[in-house]
Amino acid sequence: MNGKWAGQDVSDIGTYWGVMREAEVVYGEAQGVATTKDGQGMATYTVRGIGRFPSPGEIRFHGSVFYRTNPTSRGKLSSLNNVVGVFEFQEDEQGNCSVKVWEWK
Repeated sequence: MNGKWAGQDVSDIGTYWGVMREAEVVYGEAQGVATTKDGQGMATYTVRGIGRFPSPGEIRFHGSVFYRTNPTSRGKLSSLNNVVGVFEFQEDEQGNCSVKVWEWK
């Protein structure tokens, strides 16, 4: 997935798993790594969230995300080291998705 993190253009790759809890509720976890397009920054992340189906073919997750970078690095994503965020992830039936993350201060 491509996007902007801390004002930088990044690509990220990760793994995800989810399990149905009750009708229409999914618990999920993910982890992965993002790198800046120019190779000057890297951050890992761990995610936990709850998903619901607002309409057929769509899912919306809300949860927390924990970022980690090399604490001695001065890379372009170093400002994310030990940052906690809350997020909203949405995906439609065509596979289009969006993610919004807010830093929890």
